[in-house]
Amino acid sequence: MLAVVAAAFLLACADAEPAAEPGPTAPAGTTDRLEIVDRAIEHHGGDLFEHSRVRLTVASRSGSFDVDSTTDGDRFEYVIRASEGSDEREYRRDNRALEVTEGGEPMEMNGPEQVRAESYVNQRMYFLFLPYKLNDPGTYKEDQGHEEWNGRPLHRVRVTFEPGSSDGADSAYVYWFDPETARLEQFAYDYSKGTGLRFRTLRNYRRIGGLLFYDADNYGLNTPDGGLTVDDITPTYVAEELPLVSRIEHRDVHVEQLAQ
Repeated sequence: MLAVVAAAFLLACADAEPAAEPGPTAPAGTTDRLEIVDRAIEHHGGDLFEHSRVRLTVASRSGSFDVDSTTDGDRFEYVIRASEGSDEREYRRDNRALEVTEGGEPMEMNGPEQVRAESYVNQRMYFLFLPYKLNDPGTYKEDQGHEEWNGRPLHRVRVTFEPGSSDGADSAYVYWFDPETARLEQFAYDYSKGTGLRFRTLRNYRRIGGLLFYDADNYGLNTPDGGLTVDDITPTYVAEELPLVSRIEHRDVHVEQLAQ
């Protein structure tokens, strides 16, 4: 009988599911979720982001590109078309792969070129749908309380990322929200190991197809010596140190809500 019991125990252990590896732990002082961020996502469109097709043009002083973005639950497809002179390049990214064509012909890319193409798509899609991306896995939030800007309090949140989770995981971001409505008002980020700093103030809000869109004034500074950090951003620092780099506009916005 003991042999039968022992055999049954060993068989049960062999058939048991392997223990799931623990996920990454949020750094001290941060959390995966914050109420103000959850409210902001809801205010800007909430679940509508997850079942929609959005087409628009993003224009700034450096040029423009067209976006056709479809998200349907876990499935997504992003198409970005950018023109440089007479050459039109198209980036098509979905759950499976990234394809790039130029002049209608597929591009053969080596490793570094593939990385740059992935970065090109990720950066543009990240900024386009803020604050929706702020609850992505590996995104850690630190509540920094209220801070006064131009006579009004804004709720300040610092965001960092799981190391290695993306090509920009070494950057830090700060977002400022209206404490009453939770609308995203402005944000800043550093990059390239402290050699670049950007600060965007949002304007011209409009709700289209249930989603909240906005344009932005983009301030910035670059230095080869490093030392630029998003933690230095204050109203005085922006006024005295950061020149206006460009104005970013979202034009010809079309939103189609998909059946759930």
